[in-house]
Amino acid sequence: MSRKSRMCRIAIGTVAAVTFSTGAGPASAQEPSTGESLRIVLGSQPQASQIPLVYGIDHFGSGLGLTIGVEQNVMKFDSHTDAVKTALDGNAQVLATSLSAILDAREQGQDLKVFCPYVSMDDFVLAGANGVATAGQLFDPSTRVGIDSPGGAGAIVLNALLAGTGEPRDVDEIPNQKIIESSSGRTAAFAAGELDAAVIHDTQYDSAQASVNRPVEIATLYDNAPGFIKVAQAARADWLAQNRELAARYCATTLQAMKALKNDFNLFRSAVGEYVVEPPSEESLRELFALIEKYPFWTEDGGLSDGSMKFMIDMATESGVLTQPMNAADVVDRATLNRAVELANQPTR
Repeated sequence: MSRKSRMCRIAIGTVAAVTFSTGAGPASAQEPSTGESLRIVLGSQPQASQIPLVYGIDHFGSGLGLTIGVEQNVMKFDSHTDAVKTALDGNAQVLATSLSAILDAREQGQDLKVFCPYVSMDDFVLAGANGVATAGQLFDPSTRVGIDSPGGAGAIVLNALLAGTGEPRDVDEIPNQKIIESSSGRTAAFAAGELDAAVIHDTQYDSAQASVNRPVEIATLYDNAPGFIKVAQAARADWLAQNRELAARYCATTLQAMKALKNDFNLFRSAVGEYVVEPPSEESLRELFALIEKYPFWTEDGGLSDGSMKFMIDMATESGVLTQPMNAADVVDRATLNRAVELANQPTR
């Protein structure tokens, strides 16, 4: 089966037809200017490469006139499906999850707009073990492949890695899939010898390889998929129109955190220790930090270019996540993003 013939759907179940709430309650369109009742839902627990969002809320929010904090305002899940459901049920205004899940929700009729970066390029790798050392071996029925459910970052990352290595087959053609939605869960299974291949973070690979028989990095996102946008932050278009300044100030906390963390390894290490449940080793953190400096993991200038968005739409279409044409220019709320960049570059209070 060719990539373009694949027609899988992201499993958001019965919530596909539900719309974000704009009425009373936590997801009200009329937010106080300090953002006290702002709710942000994450599709995964923060990993080392993902800390600008949470670090920014706690450390830059007050300087931007916001009364927000991670404990108060952020909900965390280990599944993009749970995060999407929470947002679609009207319990959060900001959805921070895989871009493919956001694109799918748009195709299902949700008027979502990406307005802020989260993590664009990332340290995801395709890891192999037990003699599995090429992308082609993933299609052997005996190869146990740990992968996210369709629409998750892990699933579309694997599609991008397959394409980047020149492999013409797609994820849906892998015969022995083991669906494990969180990268931490896949890492645990990989380390325990329950998988022969998995899409996990490079830092997770470093922590697991000592327990694995003949570990190898088959491909990396940063080398094999330039232009990739892993996860992003989105909200309803009507909420953004009514709350643009609040949304921009919130986004500016992420942008300011990206800049500060990228420029100071010691600060980065401290932040990882503060927000990541099981922090990577010092060596792994230094390797990751070097990647962050070299590749566009954190786009403190806003990023989210039309070119990258088109790449992701094409990848989602080839993967079967999208079945209808989508204009890259329609996906991003440039007015809010540009205002956030402006605010992020102003002196903090």
